[in-house]
Amino acid sequence: MTGAYTGEVAIRTHDGEWVEHEKSPGAPAISALGVIGFPFRLAARALDGEPNKSLASFVHALRAIAERAQRDRP
Repeated sequence: MTGAYTGEVAIRTHDGEWVEHEKSPGAPAISALGVIGFPFRLAARALDGEPNKSLASFVHALRAIAERAQRDRP
C-alpha cells in the first residue's frame, strides 16, 4: 500500500503513469518526466530501515534526475 501511494503521488505531481518494467516483475513501475521509478521497491527498502531511503525524496528527486539526464545527453 505504501508503494502504491508513493507512486500515485509521483504520478500526480509529475504527470506520469503506471507502467510495466522488466526490472520490476509483478509490481508496476512509474514513468514520469522521462524517468522510470520503482516505488514498491523503494517502499520496501525504506520500511526495512535502509539508511537514506525516503518516500518523500523519491517524488522530489524525479525532477532532479530528469534534469540531470537531459544535461548529460550528447
